[in-house]
Amino acid sequence: MHTRRARYLLQPGESPTLPERTVPQVLRIGLARDVLGMPDERIITSPAVAFPLPRYLDGAPLRGAAGVRPDALRYPFMWLPEPLRERLEVDTGEEATTVESDDAWALRIAFEMWGSGLYDIDTGGWLDVLALYDLDADDEATQDRIAVWWAGADDADLDAIDLTGVFVPESQEGSDWASIAALALVESFDKASMALSAVDTVALCQMVTDGELEALGTTDPARAVRSLLAVARTRFTSQDEVSALLAHLHRQADRPGADGTRLVAEIIPQVSEIAQGLWLTYAPVLDEVIASFEPDQTAKENA
Repeated sequence: MHTRRARYLLQPGESPTLPERTVPQVLRIGLARDVLGMPDERIITSPAVAFPLPRYLDGAPLRGAAGVRPDALRYPFMWLPEPLRERLEVDTGEEATTVESDDAWALRIAFEMWGSGLYDIDTGGWLDVLALYDLDADDEATQDRIAVWWAGADDADLDAIDLTGVFVPESQEGSDWASIAALALVESFDKASMALSAVDTVALCQMVTDGELEALGTTDPARAVRSLLAVARTRFTSQDEVSALLAHLHRQADRPGADGTRLVAEIIPQVSEIAQGLWLTYAPVLDEVIASFEPDQTAKENA
């Protein structure tokens, strides 16, 4: 058994939560698509989390998901145990519950990765899960073996991989710290997150307009527009009018044979205008949230 670290998008010293800069976070969508091999609809991004995560469907394991690169299975978030894969039921305080949002789930997973030591902030490295089982993710024969197993074949070593014991058992006091913290932050950061997403969207619109598409994982303007709209639609779901307009623009961009240059000229300015309006609306809330994390002035003076 070997213990080693593997890099995934984050830099040494970079926190997995509350990214200081929002634009690089958006640019990481294309990088995550390439590194993990997953399509946009199976990738989750959140303004509160500095790295994209795979989307688990109905709490099921990722095994069998189309397109996943065998070497991507080195990352611990590709092997989440059932309690982390499943979405929590959240009490709304009005005698009703709702399902944990993408933002709350992503933040909970980031806290768990960090708190359990699976992510090391000093090195920016993730624990290489495959190496723990004496499997080399960079070995061609191992990759072929993983691909066969991923398709449904039995493999004693791969079948044995289980990260459940890495996390604090639910029976132990304080084991739900990550979910409590995530839910509290998401509740406070709901509108602030929309402000961050608006900044991301405006910046991304400018990049597409300038033809800087490579960072988004494509050289096709039409695909860049569709990807931008897909991300924007996941960020502003609480705004009914905005969601409806973005859905309309997405349908236009999805039309067969749509010309990329025309989509950039006609759709991107509309998306940018929407995002700028949201930024102006929610920027004051973001300022309040940022201020809440700054040391108290009295504490500074007494330090």
